[in-house]
Amino acid sequence: MKNIFIAIVLFRVFLACSQEQSLEVTKPIFIAPDYQGSCDPEIIFNSSLNTYFIYYTARRSAKQNTFLQTPIGVASSQNLADWKFEGYCQFDGKHNQKDAGATFWAPAIIAAKDSLHMFVTFKQDTLTTEGPWGGKGSIVHYVTSSKNPIKGWKKKQVMHTDTLSTLDASAYWVDDAAHLWFMAKSALYKNQDYTLVHQTTKDLKAWETVQQPLGDVYNKSVTNIGYEEAPYIFQWKDSYWLITDPHQGFAIYHSKDASNWRFQGYILRNPGIGKMDTARARHGSVLVRENRAFLFYHVEYNRDYNDKPIYEQPLENRKSALQMIELKLSKGKLTANRNKKVTL
Repeated sequence: MKNIFIAIVLFRVFLACSQEQSLEVTKPIFIAPDYQGSCDPEIIFNSSLNTYFIYYTARRSAKQNTFLQTPIGVASSQNLADWKFEGYCQFDGKHNQKDAGATFWAPAIIAAKDSLHMFVTFKQDTLTTEGPWGGKGSIVHYVTSSKNPIKGWKKKQVMHTDTLSTLDASAYWVDDAAHLWFMAKSALYKNQDYTLVHQTTKDLKAWETVQQPLGDVYNKSVTNIGYEEAPYIFQWKDSYWLITDPHQGFAIYHSKDASNWRFQGYILRNPGIGKMDTARARHGSVLVRENRAFLFYHVEYNRDYNDKPIYEQPLENRKSALQMIELKLSKGKLTANRNKKVTL
């Protein structure tokens, strides 16, 4: 009887400690401090520093050229719930100011041993001379030590020829090979539709372009989607998942081998009720931790999707915040409830 009593007491103590250590994620998880324009989050865990980092496009929401002259902002966390602004990435010793000397968008990052590799959309434009989004873009590969994840970035190479205009890379590992996807079209034809370029390498130096069917991806006859940006690929529960941003929430694709993709539908099309989560979810990335998958995304919470294009709306409508929710798997399909609280 005494042993049973002791066991009950210990169990209650354990339960109390577990409850005390749980964390509830509040909305939003992060707001960029300078222009409130945090977008295109890329979540990674830096094992060298035992810290989570979000790298994001730091849009300048208080400026008319909101989408240009943007640096890459960085936020860090020890627990995924409390985020701290760390400043802006320094590329070859510059561009680490809130008003960069060029335009950087949508970083994709993978780790390799003790280094980090970023594939970022780069544009020389800082003014809207060629339109609100600027002119031709390129995917540029930068590398740094995992112990210097903010100021150490050095240019390694441009990932394609000048004949292409590109944006929105996604980088991931399959076994010992690194893979890179990015959106591309001919630099000569501004109104041409984008396609996806797929490259792979085993040494992060010599890249080979892979010609393979995309399945349902960019297949309008299957998806009825006319435009998709921000492809993001991740592995979870013995499957590969591709998320894209068609400005209608997220389009979801599934594959067992990361090559034969099948369309599953949408998630997060409808606005949430949480603070600054009141518009469509945009441009996501995923962290898999302890077999749980967490989706990070940005929300232009004042934007009117039934009105004029965003660059013609008031500056207040261009503000954005970062949000985090947990993905679930139900009958083989990804699901997400943006109004359900995340507990860690």
